[in-house]
Amino acid sequence: MTKTEILAALKNLTAEERLEIIEAASRMMREEIEEKAQRKVERKRRLRAAAEAAVKDYMPGGALHDLWSADSEPYFESEEEYLNAGIKTNA
Repeated sequence: MTKTEILAALKNLTAEERLEIIEAASRMMREEIEEKAQRKVERKRRLRAAAEAAVKDYMPGGALHDLWSADSEPYFESEEEYLNAGIKTNA
């Protein structure tokens, strides 16, 4: 139904029936708002858990430590070798 059809149908209802519809619509809206808030909390929890799980990979001895460590050796011997490697970035 379109909004126009709904409003036209409401005219044929009693005040009590309209009030019941308003209450039901309000309840539905509150439930949707609560579900959205719960999804947001859950997403934040999952992101935090993923970040915490990844920390060990960046610590000394971790699989990704050499990628960002200031004391690690360069992967490429020169900037020219780096440029010729064909590495594509997201930038």
